Amino acid sequence: MNIAQLKYFRAITQNSTFLDAAESVNISQSSLSKQLNKLEDELGVALIDRSKRSASLTEAGRVFAHDAEEMLRQYHVMLAHMQAFRKSQNAFKIGSLAFLGQYGLNFKLADFSQAHPEYNLIIEDVEEDILLEGFRSGTYDIIIGRMLPEDFTCELVEKIADDELVAVMRKSHPLASKNFIELSQIVSTPLFLTKTYTSIYKICMKLFNENKITPLKVFTSRSETIISMISTQNAIGLLPRKGLDIFQHSELTVVPVVPSANIPVMIYAQNKNSIIVQKLIKALRS
Repeated sequence: MNIAQLKYFRAITQNSTFLDAAESVNISQSSLSKQLNKLEDELGVALIDRSKRSASLTEAGRVFAHDAEEMLRQYHVMLAHMQAFRKSQNAFKIGSLAFLGQYGLNFKLADFSQAHPEYNLIIEDVEEDILLEGFRSGTYDIIIGRMLPEDFTCELVEKIADDELVAVMRKSHPLASKNFIELSQIVSTPLFLTKTYTSIYKICMKLFNENKITPLKVFTSRSETIISMISTQNAIGLLPRKGLDIFQHSELTVVPVVPSANIPVMIYAQNKNSIIVQKLIKALRS
């Protein structure tokens, strides 16, 4: 007895003729009859009353139909349990900064998951310091972030998006009407940057050092806090342009900075030969 035979028998109970039953399970009528005969021979009882024109169950057949249905139900429960284990074995953990939506990467990852159900993507949005530590410890298979420290090593580094550094300020700020702002023009204004451990902060400080500029006052915080602070005072924030799209502040404006800095979005992976990594990069760069 096997699962296929149970399914064939159920098809017989659900249809009025052997021909209809055979068609419902996509086999020939003769093959269906052979499988039923094998099943009856193994059980030692007749399940179908063949003296009638239409397929009808014997008393043993009615009992067996109930038990077979329960066995098929348990079979599907078992498959569901094993699928959960299979998914956990195929789990692929992605660590990312909380910016996937800003670059449309969330939609691309959703499309990838739909196109490749064999992979169980687990995505976590974390702060940059936690992201790096998670990658070093093996918590994440890949990470999506900004530029990493120079001493940070991995097998694969790929750029999947670009962004640029811009100045954010109130529309009433004296510099707000300019087409662009020289970096040297903002040093005397209170300046808000992201946390010191972030790549954005390090990019800003590198830009200042390269241009021999020393800001008068620098405050550091999370991007959303910076936006909130700037909206209430005469200060300037330096942030990635695309990262500002999620903040709906009508009283703020964005002005390009000269010289500016490129702020890429990168994928980092420890195993460059991984098939899923290659597929993911292709999907995210499309």
